[in-house]
Amino acid sequence: MNELRFNPNITARQQQSSGHSRASLRQQHGLTDIHRLSWNENPLGPSPKVVQAVTDTAAQLADYPDTNDIELRQALVGVLGRGLTPAHLYTGCSGYEALELIGRGFLAPGDEVILSSPTFTRAYAKLAEQLGAKVVDVPLAPATFDYRVEAVLAAVTPKTRLLMLCNPNNPTGTILPADKMAALMTNLPPQVLVVADEVYHHFVSDPAFPDSIRYVLDGRNIIVVHSFSKAYGLAGLRLGYGIAKPPIADYLAGLHRGFHQNRLALAAGIAACRDQAHLHRAVAYLRAEAEWVSAQFDRLDIKYWKPAANFILFETKLPADELYEKMLARGIILNPQTRNKMPYGMRVSLGTRAANIVFITALEAILNGAG
Repeated sequence: MNELRFNPNITARQQQSSGHSRASLRQQHGLTDIHRLSWNENPLGPSPKVVQAVTDTAAQLADYPDTNDIELRQALVGVLGRGLTPAHLYTGCSGYEALELIGRGFLAPGDEVILSSPTFTRAYAKLAEQLGAKVVDVPLAPATFDYRVEAVLAAVTPKTRLLMLCNPNNPTGTILPADKMAALMTNLPPQVLVVADEVYHHFVSDPAFPDSIRYVLDGRNIIVVHSFSKAYGLAGLRLGYGIAKPPIADYLAGLHRGFHQNRLALAAGIAACRDQAHLHRAVAYLRAEAEWVSAQFDRLDIKYWKPAANFILFETKLPADELYEKMLARGIILNPQTRNKMPYGMRVSLGTRAANIVFITALEAILNGAG
């Protein structure tokens, strides 16, 4: 009898650390206030109109959702403008799935995917390796995390299929500016599809940030990925989408399973699009918090990278794993970057002012020798 065969490129289920659980922290340390500043969540939450839409929709959960996401795509077009049409969009259950559909649609065993670490490597490598593709890492400049365009172009081979651009980049919070984006788009061969993962784009104020949608409208081989998880505050509903020229968007939409969006997500996404005032309030609030936390880092003489997102990467002066544990004991959950080969690197999500004060107060105490 033949044994059951497993795909060697699929990793086993990864159990989440209990340190990310608010309930376990309360139980283990007797804490009441837990501040999870590790997952880049929106501390202001979703629009009240979204909550109402979800509440109203809950009574219809016995009924299947629409098989077509056209109403959501129409709402998105109303927000995005620029001459985009619903045919330029496909949706997914999170920006993560929008990325996975790209992998399924364009990767085969032996293909190559270029990324530049430190970045959202866990997701990009997983979508490549599960499909038998090879990951080619062209690291960012080590001190500045600048993108090395010439090195990326030199790494392109006839097997290159995808170029992953996380912009703003996670975990560094830095951007790939428009001039470097233009150099890539001008010099890449036609078989390379650029994936501009811009799920943090709402928080960018830097005028050097590229206009990736312009490349879509020009019919270039690029997919721009957005998410409702960050600025819209819908991380718990898992809703994202991609923007591409219609032949690409239509092709990827054809990979969807039946009823690929649930009723609650559809209702929430449409309601979120219709309350841009809430989104703008959240963005303004988190930009102000970025300035406040940055000023505190300056005061404490802590090195950090100027953020273009709702998180900040900084160097800890203590090994990151050690600082993580000390913060955890105080009910503050951060994101150490040791897996990204930064032993002193730490990423902090921007919370409410109250949460950020707790974070800075604890950090200062620890750096001054408190246990």
